[in-house]
Amino acid sequence: MAFPFLLLPGVWILAVSVTVAVQEKNPLAPCLPGPQGPPGNNGVPGHNGHNGLNGEKGEKGLRGEPGSTGTRGPQGPPGKLGPMGPKGESGQPGPTGPQGSPGECSPRQKSAFAMKLAKNYPAPKQPIIFHQILYNDQQHFDKATGIFTCQIPGVYYFGYNVELYRNTTIIQLMKNSQAVIGSYQTTLNSYENMSGSTVLKLEKGDKIWLEVNQESNGATHTSYFLGYLIFEI
Repeated sequence: MAFPFLLLPGVWILAVSVTVAVQEKNPLAPCLPGPQGPPGNNGVPGHNGHNGLNGEKGEKGLRGEPGSTGTRGPQGPPGKLGPMGPKGESGQPGPTGPQGSPGECSPRQKSAFAMKLAKNYPAPKQPIIFHQILYNDQQHFDKATGIFTCQIPGVYYFGYNVELYRNTTIIQLMKNSQAVIGSYQTTLNSYENMSGSTVLKLEKGDKIWLEVNQESNGATHTSYFLGYLIFEI
């Protein structure tokens, strides 16, 4: 039901005041709490949250006490060869070793000769007579006959160099009347040289010489003949 007087401002204020006064004189009694209800069911587990950010690095801890020595392990494989070190200082000389056995010596005996022709065109088919002695200390070469006679058994070297002029010449090295080696050459209007050499084993008494084997030979005075003992046998 509406009250017309409530529309007036002054009457509205009065009505409110009367209502508040009535409530203050008859306050409502407070309510007592009821008994505690039973606990509710567990809820559904939530989703895992996102990983958090890394925390700041902590300070270095104190060094612990050394542990006890372990047992020795098996020997490992050899390592790679390292670089060569610097050269060390020279050591002290060692003691003198025992004397060795005697070695082979050069021939105690000597035999050698070297002769020069010194005259053109020697006679053929006989030992060439050499007129100039370059070396013949042992006198094993006979200048008068042009023959070398072996006095010391051994191995010998013999050689010759013959200068030729305007002719065909054959030179032979003879041993006991047998030709061992020979040289053949023809010259026209010039000087030329021919030579030969060999190594022979001689017994005592063997004879060695040079000879030309034709009358029209061209051997000149600058021709040479030599021989010497290499070693004894």
